[in-house]
Amino acid sequence: MALKSALNIGALSLILSLEAVAAGSFLIPAEALNSPANIVKRPSRAQLPFNWQTVQPPEPSGSRPNIQPTGATWNSFQPPEDGVPGRREGGGTRGLECPTATTALIPQSTMGQTISAKPTFFYYLPVALDKTVQFELADQRDKTLYKKSFRMVTSRAGVVSVSLASDDNSPALEVGKNYQWYFTIKCNPKNTTDDVLVSGWINRTAVAPSVKTELDRSSELTKLSIFAQQSLWYEYLATLAQLRIESPSDASLAIKWSAVLNSVELGKIAQEPLVASEITPITRK
Repeated sequence: MALKSALNIGALSLILSLEAVAAGSFLIPAEALNSPANIVKRPSRAQLPFNWQTVQPPEPSGSRPNIQPTGATWNSFQPPEDGVPGRREGGGTRGLECPTATTALIPQSTMGQTISAKPTFFYYLPVALDKTVQFELADQRDKTLYKKSFRMVTSRAGVVSVSLASDDNSPALEVGKNYQWYFTIKCNPKNTTDDVLVSGWINRTAVAPSVKTELDRSSELTKLSIFAQQSLWYEYLATLAQLRIESPSDASLAIKWSAVLNSVELGKIAQEPLVASEITPITRK
């Protein structure tokens, strides 16, 4: 497949749910390779993001938090030795029609951990979007397990998401296994070389029975600390995003959001809003 060659050096119920848009209901839960801005392509179908309220985080007063949550080691997990590192940023410059500054909200290593069988992925879009988007999930050896395409429409720049949980046909991640994912924006249907792609790794892990019991008994806010202690990137981000949507005026949540993004060197998008995305699955004839 063309993407696999180009990368050769590399949804939906996550406990949380939001109101459906366009074609269904979605659940809440988006550094580049060292190579130049080689926009890579990977034929795919993509899983669906979900309907978010728009939330603009308030500017925290005083000095900006620059440490990661206590106990978290977001950046310590590395892709397999025989795997290609992910790509956090699209790279390149091709104007507003092609959002090459699209960024995946993942650790610097491009590997994040989850305890969910069908997690949610977050992406920052630098411009309002009305494009075909594709999401692909592959195993550690880059064998495609799932692909889906949809039309994504947003009214403004900001953070959107893609969740495996809203599609019954999406595979459940297995505990102890590493997976690769690819998020592609099709800028020009007639020229795949214009595709903008970000990619990363995800590992599903299991927590000790005592930790699971603690999670079951905890509020969503308390869960954040547990997720941080267990270095569960995808759960931490999805839970915090849901809390911010439910309490948009809570400055402490905005500060936590800024802190976690700063901890993985994504501070430049820490103040970007969470935005709603309208999506329509694309059925191939």
